[in-house]
Amino acid sequence: MKHPFPLFTKHVAAGLALASVLVLPAWAQQTLPQIEQLEASQKAAAKTLAERMAVPSKLQCLKVFGQQSFCDCVQSGLPAPLTFAEYQVILTKSKSENQYGKMSKELQSAYDQVAPLREKCVAQSGHK
Repeated sequence: MKHPFPLFTKHVAAGLALASVLVLPAWAQQTLPQIEQLEASQKAAAKTLAERMAVPSKLQCLKVFGQQSFCDCVQSGLPAPLTFAEYQVILTKSKSENQYGKMSKELQSAYDQVAPLREKCVAQSGHK
């Protein structure tokens, strides 16, 4: 299957690098070993395949932002066909760069839910 975002690989690395330099308050930061321990315990506790598949996406968010409530919100609201990495690409690139017009209606619908989800999660986590 062809990847829905052709420029994905080139731009995800840049987006992750930019996000990793953001400074969060000390109370919001988690160390990588803490996140890895969380990943192991969440995978062990997962009862369904869907729950096991959600763990890496949520932990990618924690590794980048280190803010549990924000990542919980993103994970719970992210449309099913999208990964956290695609969430980042959608927010950091234009529709034309992401070839929005060539996407299926289903993928366009999921794509259109990402920006409002971000705003909702930022508001809920109290960091505007």
